[in-house]
This record gives sequence, structure tokens and C-alpha cells, in this order.
Amino acid sequence: DIHRFEPGIDTSLLEQLALKVSLCLSNVTAHEQLKFLAFHDPLTGLLNRGVMERVLEREFQRSKRYHIDLTVLFLDLDDFKSINDTFGHDNGDIALCHTADCLNTLKRDSDIVARFAGDEFVVILPSTNKKQAENYIKRVKQKLANEPIKASDTAFYVKLSHGVSSVFEKGMESSAILLKAADKRLYQAKKKK
Repeated sequence: DIHRFEPGIDTSLLEQLALKVSLCLSNVTAHEQLKFLAFHDPLTGLLNRGVMERVLEREFQRSKRYHIDLTVLFLDLDDFKSINDTFGHDNGDIALCHTADCLNTLKRDSDIVARFAGDEFVVILPSTNKKQAENYIKRVKQKLANEPIKASDTAFYVKLSHGVSSVFEKGMESSAILLKAADKRLYQAKKKK
């Protein structure tokens, strides 16, 4: 009704309504932010370890049920402590984010990238065999080798070590064993360097 509101009419009811709407919107925004933080690593924005373990279990069960390839990559940054010590912790954080971006950029939509802890990452590759996983990590390492991180008046490169395990290898009876196998192979790769 065009005659219901005219200039000079008291607007206190509209102001109260606007306040309630703004409080509701603030609550929704806060809830969404809290939900994001519950599932994601705050630095890199990747899925966190708890979510990754649930996703890995789901993909493991799916792989076993339908006899579909599933490969896990466990990786970490080489000499991460020296990056922090030489270039500072802020640049260490930049190195972690840069690595996360490279892993995310080169993955497929069905792949899952998560930050495991510290400088460790896990990539879950459904419908992927070990050779395909090695090709993926090779592309990631090449991208990192071509994109230095600038720090003050110098630059440095991020280098990775990795371990790979596949669901069809002997003894892969659970998602936890699959993840431990990739972690063990990462450790073996680190010892060779």
C-alpha cells in the first residue's frame, strides 16, 4: 500500500526489523566460518587431517567394493626447518601455501588434497594407479621447480619428497595401513637424499 509509509512516519519498527535481520545474517556468517575452520587447515585452506582420514576410509571402502584403483601420496617439504631458519617463518608459511596451491592446481576434481601436519601433505587419488600418481607428483615437482618464492633480496625453491601406496598392493587391509605404507615410503625416500 503506497499510503502506508510516507515521509515523516515513525520508522522504529523498520529499524528493529533491520537490526534483527542483520543479527541473523551475522550468525549465519559466523556459523559458516566456524564450519569451514572445523574441516579445513586455517593456513592453507586444505582439508585437515581428521576430514582426510574420513574421506580416505570412504574411498578405501569404495575401492575395495568396486575393485577400483586408489592411490595415496604422502609428501613433505625437504629441509623445511632450514627454510624457516634461513628465510623466516613467514616465508615458511608462504612455502606451505605455495605447495598447497600447486597440489590443488594440478589435481583432478575427484582428487583430495589435505594438510596432514606441519609440512606434511596427503593426496588421495581415486581411480588412479601408482604410475599415474607418480606422473602427478612429477608435474607438481616440476611446477615447484619453475616457480621460486621471493624472500627479501633473494629467492628459494620448494622441493618435495614423497611416498606412494596403492590399495591393490599386498597387505593393504585398511585405510590406515594404506596411509602408513605411503608414510613409510616417504621416510625411505628422505633417507636416500
